[in-house]
Amino acid sequence: MRKFLKKNWKNLAVVLGLLVTIPLTLPLAINAWKYLTGASYKPAALVVQTDRTGDQLNRIWEGVSQGHEQKDLRLDTAVGLMKGVGIKYVRIDHILNGFDVVSKNSDGKLKYDFAKLDLLVSDILAMGAIPYFSVSYMPAAISTGDVTELPKDWGEYGQVVASYVGHYSRDYRGGLSNVVYEIWNEPDLFGGFKTYGDKNYITLYRTAAQAATGVKNTKPFLIGGPATTGFYPAWANDFYTKLTDVRKDFFSWHRYSHNVEDFVIDATLATKTIAPILTTPQKLFISEWGIAADRGNVYDTKLAAAHFLAVSRALVDTNVDLALAFEIQDGANSGEAQFHGGWGMLTNPKFGPVVKKPRFHALEFIQKIRGNRVPIAGEGSYITALAAKDDGGVLRVLAINYDPKGSHEEIFPVTFAGLVTGTYTVTEEYFSGRRLTVDIAIPGGMLKRDIVLPPSESVIVSVVAKP
Repeated sequence: MRKFLKKNWKNLAVVLGLLVTIPLTLPLAINAWKYLTGASYKPAALVVQTDRTGDQLNRIWEGVSQGHEQKDLRLDTAVGLMKGVGIKYVRIDHILNGFDVVSKNSDGKLKYDFAKLDLLVSDILAMGAIPYFSVSYMPAAISTGDVTELPKDWGEYGQVVASYVGHYSRDYRGGLSNVVYEIWNEPDLFGGFKTYGDKNYITLYRTAAQAATGVKNTKPFLIGGPATTGFYPAWANDFYTKLTDVRKDFFSWHRYSHNVEDFVIDATLATKTIAPILTTPQKLFISEWGIAADRGNVYDTKLAAAHFLAVSRALVDTNVDLALAFEIQDGANSGEAQFHGGWGMLTNPKFGPVVKKPRFHALEFIQKIRGNRVPIAGEGSYITALAAKDDGGVLRVLAINYDPKGSHEEIFPVTFAGLVTGTYTVTEEYFSGRRLTVDIAIPGGMLKRDIVLPPSESVIVSVVAKP
């Protein structure tokens, strides 16, 4: 031992010095992080309480929006892929002005031809989904100007809305149940509407709601709005205090931001604003959302996929009922290459066979999390997680590493507490495709796994008891 110490005393001194300085250097590192980022870094240490279950998981991500980026829009090339992910709602806009539905006879009477729009609706139904109609914009046949202007006659506008509700909620295929009618799309932007004055959204909504609810013998449907560019408390307050005489089933808004917290802030503010006004809960829909309002290369990357997963996880803890990511498929006229930064989760068939982009893979990935929620603690600054146990008793934990800069990597433990004695099959399925399965025998209590997540990576860790 003496020879060893004499020979290696310099190396040992260096190691000892490092150990002694750790309490000094760690606070410096933390302070440096605070200085550079303006926030303290919290590492993740996930603890899953396996012997407890909560309510059914609210799968808020089971809706997707589609823009009207090409004339006579179809989604037939996306049907097979979308059917496989179990989407419940598909939102489309421009339904009043974009499919040559509304026109006038020579005698000035309104006439309707739903043939082109019916084709798109048939695509949505083939996906196993229900149409979510953004009831916009003003048809040329009744507008005082372009598609964002007021109608020449409010009575004609009401007739147009009633014709759509009658067609899809009563006549088309015997009437579709639970169709959503959202009055207008971003009225604060497209048309410059306000909740007062000459160009008043309140008048627009009241006319539409009265017309829709006046249609007889319909299947159940939802009607609401206003689908503003963000959540604005003044709009919500006026929507409920100035429209007490008409039906309102939901309140909706849009949000585009790389910051996950922005989505949570909107949802929390919506609840705080609306709840004191109403005696019954109101459905809340984010009818368009994404990482950025403009097209960009980020939409073709794993960063956008991690953002999708992180926002979806965060909104589960709010009162949002449905969040419809924008959009299903790139528009045919939005770029000159298959991957051009379009909003779509899928590429456009103009460039060959439709290809899944990272956000579509994220949608497939999160669909595996189902059942009743299981308590999980120990999320960090970048690592967030969601746990649920399905009807077959399989526990799955989704862990997401989302850093807006796409540079953070983290190693963290996942501890499964409350297990009984036995052998468990543990599977780690990574978003990037790597998969690891092991059988582990434990004497009861806890099972621990250390997880490494590179930037924008996610993993589903499943645990199931062996018979």
